[in-house]
Amino acid sequence: MIFSIQKYFTALFLFIAFSLILNSNLSHAQSMNEGIEYYQQGDFEQAIQIFNDIDTPRGRLFAGKSYYSLGQYLTAKTYLNQVSQEAQKEIYLEAEYTTALVDFQLGLYGDALNRLYDLKNQSVKTQLVTNGRQLYNEILGFLTLDQRKRAFQQAKLPEIKYDLIKAAIGTVPLEDARTLYSQLVQSKIDTTSSAMRELSETIDDSVSYATERRYGNQIRAPKGIIYDLGAALPSHSNSGSEFQVSRGLHFGYVMAAEEFNRQHTDKKAFVRHENTAANMDSAGHAMTNLAWNYHADVVLGPLFSDPARKMADLAEQYHIPLVAPLANSDSLNLDNPYVYQANPTFTSHGRKMAEYAVQNLQMDTLAVLAEKNSLGEASAFAFRDRAEKLGAKVAYFFVEDLKSKGFDLTDYTKFFTTDSAKIDSLGNYHYLDGIYAPFTGQAASTLAELLLVDMEAKGSNIPVMGSQEWGNFEIPEIQIKNQPIYFSESYYINQKSERVQQFKEMFKQRFDSEPNRFAMIGYDVASYVLETLNRVENPSYLKNALKSQPMYEGIISNINFKGSHINQEVKIFEITENGIRPVIKQD
Repeated sequence: MIFSIQKYFTALFLFIAFSLILNSNLSHAQSMNEGIEYYQQGDFEQAIQIFNDIDTPRGRLFAGKSYYSLGQYLTAKTYLNQVSQEAQKEIYLEAEYTTALVDFQLGLYGDALNRLYDLKNQSVKTQLVTNGRQLYNEILGFLTLDQRKRAFQQAKLPEIKYDLIKAAIGTVPLEDARTLYSQLVQSKIDTTSSAMRELSETIDDSVSYATERRYGNQIRAPKGIIYDLGAALPSHSNSGSEFQVSRGLHFGYVMAAEEFNRQHTDKKAFVRHENTAANMDSAGHAMTNLAWNYHADVVLGPLFSDPARKMADLAEQYHIPLVAPLANSDSLNLDNPYVYQANPTFTSHGRKMAEYAVQNLQMDTLAVLAEKNSLGEASAFAFRDRAEKLGAKVAYFFVEDLKSKGFDLTDYTKFFTTDSAKIDSLGNYHYLDGIYAPFTGQAASTLAELLLVDMEAKGSNIPVMGSQEWGNFEIPEIQIKNQPIYFSESYYINQKSERVQQFKEMFKQRFDSEPNRFAMIGYDVASYVLETLNRVENPSYLKNALKSQPMYEGIISNINFKGSHINQEVKIFEITENGIRPVIKQD
């Protein structure tokens, strides 16, 4: 009897244990399927919540794949490394392939090649093995000379070292090819093999090498490459002008990235936002976080010039190009090869207005009036320098503390007359063709109004050229009628443009709001950067490539660095009775 009871409880215990295991397996299977469904829908955050609770090789694999898709490469690698060789072979190989993708995005090209070499040599040629072979070959052709050197040092097998050097033949100068070959020999590789003999013969014969280089492989990014764009901006909310700017820029970046992704099936771009504000510490933290956690290929931002200076120092340390969308300080990127300004500086405005005055309006004798220690002072000096280099004469150059004089301009405007009687009283007078008045800041509208009033009182209709602020305030119609007025501006929206209308419609559909001008600026800046990346393929070339990228004609701005680090595309406008119109430059 006792024996029967024991048998009963033993059977019951086994049944309960089996049921728990079965239910657990069913629960895991259901959770796994649910997680994969989220993963396939692109909802990686939700997928991670599920996969993190599934402690199986397949759960670790998909957790790693989800983190990879979010750009959290180090976390992805942690999960993928938990898939051991004891796991089901297909799961283990997929984990190795995904880890190679992670290594590639982290710039660990040698580690990626080590993994892929083992994968591509698997005896059973599945699609995954084929993908591994393709990625292996694509990485070999993708690397810069410096990246190739680091991969060579990381490579574990002589066969990989050989492949790295062989892929460089025909893409580098002959002397560099011979240096690479000598490094291969020093790695104790078998120099008697037919492959090594063929390589040696190629670099021994300069004619043969010239032919090889002529038809050498062009750099192509591996299919599936991800370009990570850092967005260093304050977190945006529904209130405050600063946050409206930040939100507009961020949404513009996202629009450009999504458009890029629709146009390219073999490469993707993602915007990685990092919160920053108007202080140095938050800007520095944002740059460090984008470099360490997101391995950004380029950083767009920040809003202000002061934080941009802190980020500029770190950009050079991390070797990450920094493209400031709005900052226009002339001192931001001095001697820093990693900093670009998409918004033309005040110096650029002054230089461009001088070119328009002399080359287009045929002005020969000019005057300049600006407030001392204002942002317009840089424009004034740049205007004078450029005008004189073009052969014009700046007869009057006034950069004065106008505020201390109560903004009384009569000491200067007395020279801005066309009245012959008054001219005779001035003695050594110069007849003027134009006046450049780059007023900036809170006093800009007051100074512009006083200048025009003084000139009207003197009956002077000498053309006036100004800064961006001249386009922001109302000028009486009678003054516009008698006074040609021009101003420079970085941005212009052609409301009749079909492209602008399409952008507005797509933006409204995507974000359920109307785009402000900053959304358009963000879109233009990100699109320009992505076009450059698409051209050079390898982000390591971006720093220098931005300088030589052909002009981008955007929806609100044109961008062309023309060999410099500051956008040189400044637009000139004329204020007329019928409104403001862009002038057509006749080259």
